[in-house]
Amino acid sequence: MRIALLSPPFKTDYMRNARCDFVSLSSTQWYPLWLGYAGAWLEAKGHEILFIDAPSRHLTHEQTEAQLREWRPDMLVVYTGQKSRANDVELADRLTELLGCTTVLVGPYFTARSKETLAMARAVQYGVESEFEYPLAELASGAKPSEIQNLLHRSGDEIIANPHRPYLNTQQLDEIPFVSRFFKNHINTFGYKTISEFYPFMDLMTGRGCNWGQCTFCLWVHTHVKGFTYNLRSVDNVLDEFEFIQTEMPEVRSVMIQDDMMTDDRALEFSARKIKRGLDLKWSCYARSNLTYETMRVMKRAQCRVLHVGYESADQKINYAIKKGVTVKKMTDFTFDAKRAGLRIHGDFVIGFPGETHETARKTINWAKKLNPDTAQFQLANVLEGTPFHDTLRQNGWLTPEGEPDYPQLSNAEIRNLAKKAYRDFYLSPSYAWKCVKHPYEHFFGRLKTIKVAVPAMFWKRW
Repeated sequence: MRIALLSPPFKTDYMRNARCDFVSLSSTQWYPLWLGYAGAWLEAKGHEILFIDAPSRHLTHEQTEAQLREWRPDMLVVYTGQKSRANDVELADRLTELLGCTTVLVGPYFTARSKETLAMARAVQYGVESEFEYPLAELASGAKPSEIQNLLHRSGDEIIANPHRPYLNTQQLDEIPFVSRFFKNHINTFGYKTISEFYPFMDLMTGRGCNWGQCTFCLWVHTHVKGFTYNLRSVDNVLDEFEFIQTEMPEVRSVMIQDDMMTDDRALEFSARKIKRGLDLKWSCYARSNLTYETMRVMKRAQCRVLHVGYESADQKINYAIKKGVTVKKMTDFTFDAKRAGLRIHGDFVIGFPGETHETARKTINWAKKLNPDTAQFQLANVLEGTPFHDTLRQNGWLTPEGEPDYPQLSNAEIRNLAKKAYRDFYLSPSYAWKCVKHPYEHFFGRLKTIKVAVPAMFWKRW
């Protein structure tokens, strides 16, 4: 079949491919990984693929529609977002009617409200919950919709959700072709960037799921690959992909491993084997503040650059409530160990979890300045449907009409102002000025476009 995979157009700098969807202040765009793995699998099954990531290419609705009209797919796969849901469903309906194709809605945001989202559509007939490579391939091969696990389909006025299949295991994950090879053939790698990584970089996953899997605010662990699950590709398979990137994509300067977290054992084995293979390609990953100093030293020797660390809050009661599972002291000790090992840190802090006050927010801001990661973001708590965090706020009436946190003790406007203050205090500090002096291109001249957008947002503009 001719199958088009689409991440639809929406607002400028909208991020649909991350763990939460929002308009990025830094023009960050992660790769459309889940859609990419599906494309690689479908292509391996003999289907012809058109891959359109409209946000990274700055495509309008009209330009996207024109490309699809010209290509005429038999099947259209649409990766939806939360904030863009109405936009995505409306476009999918219009394209279905225009092209007369089979259309399927997919992705973690779809899974979070699968039946409600499919019910919004007038022409789209199908959706897939959770991992969608195998269900799409089965639908494309002509299998009966009623027999395809994970598939949602219409039967008259009713939407039927089929039973789920087990998550993909090591053998199945290894059988999916390298997503980097697929991206090399289908998209422009220079369309993706993030402030913490070398440019251009490449995204990939070495495993699916999270070895902790309890944080109340996390989308993927409550919708896509749930709970205490960390299904791994073999290390040899991952290193073969690193070798492919290093050899066949010399423009790529680093790899971002997008696993929810790398456990200490996994990080140590991967790093030791990478050193033994003699692969020089630099890389970064997510970490949960419980990697040992000894492991981080080996990671550094294996060319690891940056750890992306979710610190969330400096208030221990808030972290208990969101089931963070790591104490503030542990995260502080980990940070200084990581720096001692020579690793950089991108810190993720959040303002606006339940229990937040002016005092706890200021504590988090001061803690971030004390930890002094190389880069940091201070996110207004993103309330994602399908998570316990969303359920708590909805049940207590703590949501604005736009779906943002708004508490009796701390209003939405106050949360926004505190997030702005956090950015000002961190990036207009003497310590960050010193980083700009030591590495002027990395921290200043290479980020002029980001600064142009971020300065108004930090002071007077709503973002």
